Amino acid sequence: MEFLKAFIDDCKYYDIENIETKTILKNVNLKGKTILDIGAGIGRLSFLLARYAKEVVALDKDKRFKGYFIKHKKKNVKFINQSAEKFLRTNKKFDIILLAWPTFSYKLINLIKNSMHENSLFIFITCDNNSDYEKIIDKLDNQDFSKDIQNKKRFISLLPKKFKVILKEKINTKYTYPNKTIAFKVIKNSMKLWFNTKFDKEKENKLKNIISKHKQNRKIIFGEKIFFYILKK
Repeated sequence: MEFLKAFIDDCKYYDIENIETKTILKNVNLKGKTILDIGAGIGRLSFLLARYAKEVVALDKDKRFKGYFIKHKKKNVKFINQSAEKFLRTNKKFDIILLAWPTFSYKLINLIKNSMHENSLFIFITCDNNSDYEKIIDKLDNQDFSKDIQNKKRFISLLPKKFKVILKEKINTKYTYPNKTIAFKVIKNSMKLWFNTKFDKEKENKLKNIISKHKQNRKIIFGEKIFFYILKK
């Protein structure tokens, strides 16, 4: 439950203006379409997009999300507890495949392509590691993320070689916390969840100091820069 609560809280304060969803709706007609949301988590995007689409298949290999989908059951949202690599080998075709904030696996590129028909669209969303929020961990820990960043760069570089790029742009989103107390609690849990950060008093004070620098009219705001792609076969 600690994992799920931390995940829910992280999503609760991210992109409260739904910029990612609005960007999708602005550029893609979802009416009557089937969507595969790879690595759906708690369905942050799945449930929103299901309002406009025929069906959304929310795919995630982590069984801890299953209970959330049962509790928040929606008629046209189907949760599948399976790895993307295994599920995509079923050769089922989707109108739209969404890969948002993923763990990067090069195998996915060809598997996604094989799960698209002639008119399918592939939507890819990931963060820029130079964003305000992404830099928090750099300021707290001396962990080396160069390998992860290189994996992301390589994955992105392969996209125009495997697909036709319909749209490529950078969008600005943000984390918005109502106050410093909530920001500290949620960000601390997120750092522990995503990066296994160990907190002592010194590190807690460092995080509080970082948070204080992002105060805007009582709220705490961390900007995110997002890479947004729409691609075809």
